[in-house]
Amino acid sequence: MKNLVLLLLLFTITARAQEVHEYMDLQIHPTINFPYGFFGKGLTFFDEAHPPKLRYKHMFTNVNYANYWKANKGTRIFTVGLIGREGPKRPAKAKKMILAQIDYIDKFVANNSADFAIAHSPQEVRTLVHTTNKTIIVYSIEGGRNLIHSQADADFWASKGVAFITLVHLKDYEVGSSAVMPGFAKHLLNLKGVFRKEYKRGLTDVGRQTILWMANSGIMTDITHMNDKTRTDAIAFMNSKGLPVLSTHDGIKPLINQPRGIPLTDFIDIYKGGGLVSLPISTGTYKPLELYKAKIDSMPCYCEGSIDSYKLLYQSANNYLHKNIASVFADSTKTYSGLTQRELTDIAIGFQTDFNGWTSHHRPRYGKKGCYKINPDSSYNPIDIKGLAHPGMMADNWNLLQKEGVDLEPIKRASEKFLLMWQQFLNNRGKY
Repeated sequence: MKNLVLLLLLFTITARAQEVHEYMDLQIHPTINFPYGFFGKGLTFFDEAHPPKLRYKHMFTNVNYANYWKANKGTRIFTVGLIGREGPKRPAKAKKMILAQIDYIDKFVANNSADFAIAHSPQEVRTLVHTTNKTIIVYSIEGGRNLIHSQADADFWASKGVAFITLVHLKDYEVGSSAVMPGFAKHLLNLKGVFRKEYKRGLTDVGRQTILWMANSGIMTDITHMNDKTRTDAIAFMNSKGLPVLSTHDGIKPLINQPRGIPLTDFIDIYKGGGLVSLPISTGTYKPLELYKAKIDSMPCYCEGSIDSYKLLYQSANNYLHKNIASVFADSTKTYSGLTQRELTDIAIGFQTDFNGWTSHHRPRYGKKGCYKINPDSSYNPIDIKGLAHPGMMADNWNLLQKEGVDLEPIKRASEKFLLMWQQFLNNRGKY
């Protein structure tokens, strides 16, 4: 018995010491059918003999089949974004909506425990990664409206294992303002934000207090979807409090030149404060700044809206970080080539797929929907001829990028960076 206890203790210490180096999706939405019933149910199994016919254009179609999550070689850890409606609701009703989604995922995992597991803490993630082959699920919430009104509210969601909350979503509300994206339909979603002066649309005192309540409970704040002023205010406030900033799915302003693009100054400030930026896997450029537009125009092969757009976004962000290492670490002698493994982890860049988050994904590069003709004598990666149709194609996505010489290590290191940040919040509960 004594030997067994010692063996288990050694096993636990070893798992704790081992780093996580996996593809981790920083937000995906298999339960969007709860607030929006016209989506099909996520995490159901289809007959392998008759798979669904899915396309890269799937904004209103469920693609989160359990078959694609099971033993997924392109995503080991899925961060489920529990999501509510944007309209005004009673707090009790908003809470009930999120709890119903947690219950759904809990039951799914209980019924498929040989292949899936839920991690409620960084240590549970580490143990599952190093002792099982299971697909791992972590909880987050996208949109904090009507959910956090006190420290007790934040503590409640922390008790459910929620790692972070995307504080602002599609509309302005009492904590701050949402980025008003281009397009008539997007404007209709947030008319309040459209007509308010930008200088009045920053992080509010309620927003600052909400961030502190969340931090005191061990929950990280995701600044995605914030407008420029609210985002900048949040970064400055969180850095002043020693709270690392998380941004899960906004682009960078030079390529995504609209309110969902992060200015490069904010991008560097996030990393200065020990934070993490994760980039959306499927996005095209939008009115890129002249320097970046010239770069695109000079590329011999570039297919807008395909995997090329993500490749350009990721490499541009990564290269900009490398050029600003001295600023990030506040050390004029620092260079990228001299960074330690821990420092490389500190400048990791994550990814987020947003499957079933009101979005389609990148189109193919070849064929009728692509930019180039298919050569019948050539073989192609499925991403090149189908586009990114569902989560089961993420391994194809990474394989294609790797074949084209893209350094994927910062993406895999982002899982460890995320866990370190989450643990930092948990270690400092109640101190803010």
